[in-house]
Amino acid sequence: MRHCVSLFVITISLLLCSCTYLTREPGVPPKIDGVPIPDAKRTVYVQNFRNNSYGMGLHTQLTGLVRQEIDFRGRFLQTREKSGAAYRIYGEISHYQLVGALLDQGGQHLSREMLVVCRVELQKAGGERIPLERDEIPARIVYSDQIGFRESEAQAQTRLLRILAVRISEEMERAWYFSIAGKIDE
Repeated sequence: MRHCVSLFVITISLLLCSCTYLTREPGVPPKIDGVPIPDAKRTVYVQNFRNNSYGMGLHTQLTGLVRQEIDFRGRFLQTREKSGAAYRIYGEISHYQLVGALLDQGGQHLSREMLVVCRVELQKAGGERIPLERDEIPARIVYSDQIGFRESEAQAQTRLLRILAVRISEEMERAWYFSIAGKIDE
């Protein structure tokens, strides 16, 4: 009986700890010196990305994934109207490359390497460009449809674009925050 009571107390304490973990503020909206950034300065419009490469359909998929990632992170508030946004994100896929990386004894490709480079830009509503840490963001993966974790080219492409969308979102958030806060990480 005594063990049941102690087990009950431990269970209740774990539940209470996890409840406080779930109800705490996740850091959205972002803050500068403890003061939340107003919603008017958080609005962003994501322009459809352009494609200047041989990868067909990459730009539409990347645009959707960047929008999803920005919504998921919660730092920006997306608008459907360009005129209602304080900031605008522009992007262009400038390079797409698919290369066979590993060959078997017969000269057949066992794995392939996929590389995408995206040029991005963040602007204020007036057209002023916000300097980014890097203007071109690369993403690279190796995949195989025969050995190891098997995936098709389309699945690998989606995985690659998800990685690229995360990197683009991080870069945009960092540049936006430092432009507002006036602080640069050293």
